[in-house]
Amino acid sequence: MVKMIAYPVMVLSGVGVLLCLSFYILGLTGTSPLPAGDMQVLFVGVFVVWFPTVILTDRLTKDFKQKDLWKAALRGCPAWMRTALWVVIGFVFAVFFLSVLSKKSPVDSPQIFVLFPITFYAISFCVMYSLINVEKKDSIRRCLNGHTISPLAKFCEECGAPAAPDSSPHSCW
Repeated sequence: MVKMIAYPVMVLSGVGVLLCLSFYILGLTGTSPLPAGDMQVLFVGVFVVWFPTVILTDRLTKDFKQKDLWKAALRGCPAWMRTALWVVIGFVFAVFFLSVLSKKSPVDSPQIFVLFPITFYAISFCVMYSLINVEKKDSIRRCLNGHTISPLAKFCEECGAPAAPDSSPHSCW
């Protein structure tokens, strides 16, 4: 049931990321496909994907401490995807703050506002991907003595041995 919700939300989030990026690039070139007021559809789409993302994130993080929230929520993602997510978020904030520091009003550049929804779409995409793939990741974590350990554990709860190095391409942090 969860995957039946996660797949469409992930697809919609991916489409949202691509649309936001496309509108931003087109806005930079001065050829916007929609008037600035009609781009609000991107912001409405955030609510469509964000509500199920928040609800389903609880399934990934309920057994973890608050400080490990992002590690737990994104543990089913490959390392490159987690890195790309943080790069996207950093890029959005850098573009906004650079426009503020350059004394150019963000209101004068509506394409900057099109970037804000990309953070929500990107987070939603990664969380849904993680939710779909987390079962594969969680089932293979073992300590050096071969005992199964929890997804973020550094030591075995049974014998105290360190976690075995993870050789899978989906290795955690």
